[in-house]
Amino acid sequence: MRIIKSIWLFYRKLILTSATMSVLIALVGTFISGTVFSHKVFGLAYIFCAPLTHFFVYEVRNTNEYYFYYNLGLSKITLWVSTVLLSLTIGLILLII
Repeated sequence: MRIIKSIWLFYRKLILTSATMSVLIALVGTFISGTVFSHKVFGLAYIFCAPLTHFFVYEVRNTNEYYFYYNLGLSKITLWVSTVLLSLTIGLILLII
């Protein structure tokens, strides 16, 4: 349970930024194609935006925060795998709906 709480603490910084970028991408796609806003485009954009946000927030901007999560028992690989799996899960749920 401690690991899940630590992963949630990590992912909490990413979810709002990733969702916002995904909505913007879906809106741009809507204006370009002239169709109605699609949650499928939002889901597909979220699959790609969450790992990109992870990269920019934790690899470029806050590289020392990995030490905090390492002390909680999470390696860098575990954090990357959790980001990819959570973004795939959320994105695929939005694609299926």
